[in-house]
Amino acid sequence: MLRTTGRIAFSALLLSLFAAFWPGGVRAESPPLSEPEAELEAALHCPASFGSAVRGPVLLVPGTGLTGPENWDWGFAPALVAEGFDVCTVDTKAYGTGDVQLTAERVVFAIRRMYAVTGKPVSVVGYSQGGLNIRWALAFWPDVRAVVRDVVGLAPANGGTDAAAAFCGAGACPAAIWQMVPGSKLLRALAAAGDVFPGPDWTVIYSETDDVVVPPAARSPLPQRPGVQVRNIAVQELCPESQLLHIQFPADGVVFALVLDALLNDGPADPARVPSSVCGTLVPGVTPALAAAKAEELGGLAFQRIAAGEMLTEEPPLAPYAAGLLPSPSPTATPAAPRTGSGRAEGGAGGGAPWALAAAALLLAAACASARLARRSP
Repeated sequence: MLRTTGRIAFSALLLSLFAAFWPGGVRAESPPLSEPEAELEAALHCPASFGSAVRGPVLLVPGTGLTGPENWDWGFAPALVAEGFDVCTVDTKAYGTGDVQLTAERVVFAIRRMYAVTGKPVSVVGYSQGGLNIRWALAFWPDVRAVVRDVVGLAPANGGTDAAAAFCGAGACPAAIWQMVPGSKLLRALAAAGDVFPGPDWTVIYSETDDVVVPPAARSPLPQRPGVQVRNIAVQELCPESQLLHIQFPADGVVFALVLDALLNDGPADPARVPSSVCGTLVPGVTPALAAAKAEELGGLAFQRIAAGEMLTEEPPLAPYAAGLLPSPSPTATPAAPRTGSGRAEGGAGGGAPWALAAAALLLAAACASARLARRSP
């Protein structure tokens, strides 16, 4: 939880001006946040020293099934602090199984609070679903977009994932997974809102061997837009022999080096500035044993929380501020797996059958990562 100082009042005034007038004098309203402030505050994790670092603030957004500290506090967060950055993490709604639109509000709150304390533009790094959460926040809260420096997605589900379509195909899965089905209402509304926007620099780092956001080259990259700096980087562009899996991203040294390059330089990350000597390394301070243990641990946590998530038989409705972007009535996303005759998963709305597959995939990824990392020399 972050306790702010008297700087908030002045910064809040600046933020209100950003919210009222977007570049060009066009009025652009940011919708109100629906969660109580106490809950939003509790979801934000910043150290007591926050606001005193030499470099700018960085918000780390976790992937599905994980809290912010679980995803980041053993690797990326301390490594970025060692580089002089002010680092906070944020928890997603219902461990990332809840509505993406609500998780995005937590990202909005976090960015506003961090900017209010530091007075510096905030860089935002999101892993897996976290990359999608960030984009929704920036698409519909222009005041936040105005104070963001860099957006970096690590194996982000920008276009959803075909795995979500397969998992929801039996008829029931958590809200966020419905929303990551390619062609979902949420993804189409985000595309209609503009996908990416001038102001921040946009970097996507993905792996051609990603086994969760699939197919990676079709689902992770962002589109190129006039006047917007976007760079999509496959890890194999720098390290052709890399077999990086999805669950290995939070420990990978190449990924960290590219993130650091984005944060330290104007514009998106550029692999030409990153030496090939980082290939095969881990995040500074992370040992092979720790990386292997965390891959197994995070896979297990994701398994438990996804399986325990509230199962829905259809995608949640779009919030009023986004609903008008789609024609009415909106076609629904089509999962790939067959439904039962009733259109519901066997076992009713609470059925967990599709998530048995999801959990197995996550645990398999963790096991593979553990085996690979254990073979690395210390």
